[in-house]
Amino acid sequence: MADETEYDVVCVGSGVAGCAAALAAAGRGLSACVLEKSSRIGGGSAYSTGGLWIGANHHQAAHGIEDSVEEARAYLAFIAGGAAVEENLDAYVERSPEALRAFEAMGLEFQIRPTVPDHYYPHAPGAKPGGRSFGAASVGRAEMGAWFDLIEENPYFPPGVSNTDIAAWGGLGNMRNWAADVLRQRAEKGALGTGQAVIGQFLLGLIRRGVPVRTGTGVDALIVRDGRVVGVRGRKDGEAFEIAARRGVVLATGGYEGNPALVDRFEGVPGWHSMFPPGITGDGMTMATEIGAAVHRTPENFLLFLGYEIPGETPAEATRFRMTGFTELSYPHTIVVNRAGRRFFDESSFQKGVRPIKAFDPATHSYPNLPCFMIFDRQFQERYSFAGRPPGAPPPDWLASADTLAGLADRLGIDGGALTDTVAQFNRHAAAGTDPEFGRGEFLWIKALSGDSTHPIHPNLAPVGAPPYYGVRLYPSGSSSAGLLTDPAARVVHVRGYPIDGLYACGSAAAPSDFGVGYQAGLLLTRGMTFGYLAAQHAAETAG
Repeated sequence: MADETEYDVVCVGSGVAGCAAALAAAGRGLSACVLEKSSRIGGGSAYSTGGLWIGANHHQAAHGIEDSVEEARAYLAFIAGGAAVEENLDAYVERSPEALRAFEAMGLEFQIRPTVPDHYYPHAPGAKPGGRSFGAASVGRAEMGAWFDLIEENPYFPPGVSNTDIAAWGGLGNMRNWAADVLRQRAEKGALGTGQAVIGQFLLGLIRRGVPVRTGTGVDALIVRDGRVVGVRGRKDGEAFEIAARRGVVLATGGYEGNPALVDRFEGVPGWHSMFPPGITGDGMTMATEIGAAVHRTPENFLLFLGYEIPGETPAEATRFRMTGFTELSYPHTIVVNRAGRRFFDESSFQKGVRPIKAFDPATHSYPNLPCFMIFDRQFQERYSFAGRPPGAPPPDWLASADTLAGLADRLGIDGGALTDTVAQFNRHAAAGTDPEFGRGEFLWIKALSGDSTHPIHPNLAPVGAPPYYGVRLYPSGSSSAGLLTDPAARVVHVRGYPIDGLYACGSAAAPSDFGVGYQAGLLLTRGMTFGYLAAQHAAETAG
């Protein structure tokens, strides 16, 4: 299809939010397109575990699960911690089941997980032991053709694996014993899993309806006429272009995690590294604030992780960053210490690390827990995957190691005596599978998904006592705390309080005003899907 220069709806960004908005617009009979500045499709959505969280949905009854909008709202309100925009929280809870139905009616396939509980807070008001979690049905190369190779790779999971598989196969830490034949068959078939499968489902929907997805197409400005957003400007292959939008522009460009200036402005934690594809740099926020859009920031961000750098294998290969919040740090035979050689949180639960990581000491005017370091031993190295390498693979040359903890501490710049004492104290209790200091491994969901259920001591907890010892510096990472302020129809709100005509934002380009300070697995993709759907519904009802 030749590139056109005018559509009813122009969606900027090809993650779940942008694809959902374009597909929902097509479902209402509107013309739509998706513009993606990267050469690949899916953005940060493709990096995800691929979960959706939808309360009071129409699949629950078939599994004997009782749920209600009121219960789902009570749970999400608990997650939000009083920091949500109430109207947006209501829109998420009330309209996400509708969005699910609508996209299923357009041929997308999602699979309910009836036994997956609300995590990480199973005792919160309105929590359910199962039935609100979904994943996408796998999509294969045969169905997608050439589009298959354009989907962003997921650096954390093998092709074709699902969260259901991970839990059934003993958790991420039991990867060495996963069903190798099944995974090999899926890889040969070209099957997509986790976040790639969600993107694949939406991309198939767009392909079937002839909705163009243009890669390598960077948008850098909004076109405004008489106070209304009427299109976008950008560049493709070095050439300037303009595309008109009769009904509206949807900003779904993701957060600003790869933009150091915006990270410094909104995150307030030193040493930040982006855990997302490099193209996610806050484009939506930049363009919208240029025309007066309001920015909203949650007072706390529980989507804060730790990770480490992986040097390139050649001088020409760039350093990569690997987020380790739900992988290595959740496995046995590891701890995290600060430069004083002391542990400071439950390493298996990234949410418990948020406040300690951000802690600031007014006496020294420093962050006492930054830098910090992951410490592990030969038992970990022989049993688990590190840096995305196969389980048990020899450690990479760049990884610091020593035969003693004091020697390792010297290499990393850690207090050696304190590290030795810390490990000895940790090991005394870890040998019995307990952690009285920080309660490591108490979350049931983390045990099931992010640990090693086959470990003889504990899925998340065991001594660090077999030399040689290894260590790597960790850096903070996460998802954006701020974004564009939007209303329940996903319209971007001006700094003076009124919606900007013709401009919408969804996904991480929009502030997390619907779930506030907390986090529940599946919220990010579902809010992108739901508010992308709502943006299209509003645009369809707007005169072109």
